[in-house]
Amino acid sequence: MLIRFTAENILSFNKETEFNMLAGDIRRHSDHLFKFPKIELLKSAIIYGANAAGKSNLLQALDLLSNMVEQGSINIAPPGQHFRLGKNEKHPTSLEVEFIQNKVGYAYGLSYHAGHVKEEWLYILHYGKKEDELIFERKVNNKGRETLKLSPKYVKSVKDKLLIELYEEDLLKADNLFIHLAKDRKFKEITAAFKWFSENIFTISPKNRNFNIVNYFINSENFQTFVNETISSFETGITKIDVQSIPLNRYFGEDNIPERDAVLASIQSGESLWVGSSGNAIALIEDGVPIVKKIVSYHLNEKEEEIVFELTEESDGTRRLIDFIPFLFLLLNAPVTIFIDEIDQSLHPSLLKDFITIVQKIPNKKGQLIITTHESNLLDLDLFRQDEIWFAEKNKNGESHFYPLSDFNVRQDLDIRKGYLSGRFGAIPFLANLKDLNWDKYAEKE
Repeated sequence: MLIRFTAENILSFNKETEFNMLAGDIRRHSDHLFKFPKIELLKSAIIYGANAAGKSNLLQALDLLSNMVEQGSINIAPPGQHFRLGKNEKHPTSLEVEFIQNKVGYAYGLSYHAGHVKEEWLYILHYGKKEDELIFERKVNNKGRETLKLSPKYVKSVKDKLLIELYEEDLLKADNLFIHLAKDRKFKEITAAFKWFSENIFTISPKNRNFNIVNYFINSENFQTFVNETISSFETGITKIDVQSIPLNRYFGEDNIPERDAVLASIQSGESLWVGSSGNAIALIEDGVPIVKKIVSYHLNEKEEEIVFELTEESDGTRRLIDFIPFLFLLLNAPVTIFIDEIDQSLHPSLLKDFITIVQKIPNKKGQLIITTHESNLLDLDLFRQDEIWFAEKNKNGESHFYPLSDFNVRQDLDIRKGYLSGRFGAIPFLANLKDLNWDKYAEKE
């Protein structure tokens, strides 16, 4: 579960910028909360803002941190991602996330610059009840040497001290991360924190739509039933979604023999491999035969006969809805945190509101859903609490910041949508006076 995320000197975030899932003092919709012994967290959040206000940058920054942890290196960070509207070239970028894993609160963060990790840390949170507990802290001293400090419970013997020296002198490099190096050793908190990044956080955007839906279909009848019950509840025309098996030779045809042979060589060991451009098919060996399994949809014709369709033949909105359904399944079954960027893209406003209404009414979901959108139709206090509605805005210096609706004194019966569109809460674009643009001078004269 996500508690809080902060970013500094990256993309449109200059000074430390925070987004959090902490519950405010709101009495409405108490069923929208996860209640832990020392903390209450929101199950959902929705983020509004003008184009380029920083909504997608928030997800991009957190996704970058997650990928760096999984791959164990900061070198995957693209160059020039610091805040470029200030004199920040020589300042480090800092990212920190607080989360709950196995009912324990953690704070993991790092600071880096010019391909070098300046600091990296992991703490167990005690939410102000007592001082947070250090698990590890890694720094670079004045002489440029790596230093590593571990929790006293992991430094009890000469062997333990020698291991720390080994990390400091040989294993810790300028660009690698200790959380990745130590994830499979005896440090249980480090392993747990690493697993949160690798197993419990997911992002989906219009540019990153793929999800391992084929394997889920193959391995889980419960998932198959869930997907088909869900898709049939929306008016898409689809009566069923299923997996179709095709011989490898037929899938690639005579025009793609080199690609077919490369795929065949890759799956001979028993592994499966994604194929195709749509991300909805895998190649594998089944009963000694190379095949491709792909997701297809079914529609009924006028004779009530099932007709098979490729997913590429479905509308963009339908395919995007299908993208979301597996994540909805995860929300029901695992303590995941799922980010969906621009959820309104390609989806009709009514269909989107129906989808979000279903999500919000799930009584026992185990995960969190965070979405960004422009769709004001979702600004409804029957759907969201005031602390679940967030706004992203840029100031005159191009710096993004975030704030929740609960920062404003609003009545329960207030038309939030109308107030937002009128600019009461900020976070919307305003055009210049169109009469001053003189567009008519660019028109070709007859």
